[in-house]
Amino acid sequence: MFRMILTLLVTLFLLIFSSQNMHEVTVRFVFGEPVEMPLIVAIAGAFILGFAVAVFTFLVRTGTRGKGDDGSF
Repeated sequence: MFRMILTLLVTLFLLIFSSQNMHEVTVRFVFGEPVEMPLIVAIAGAFILGFAVAVFTFLVRTGTRGKGDDGSF
């Protein structure tokens, strides 16, 4: 029950947050022309990219720990 209420609250917060950030912004990447997109898409893209980098780093770190490694860096 607690988990369902927490999920509903987080979903409601995300809906309000996304509705408040629907205006267009210009995103300039390193190469190419600037791109117009809603702010929430830029925020979501940055979040997804950061999450992917964190997962990749975690997988690389756990994958490099082999036999005989004490886990220290």
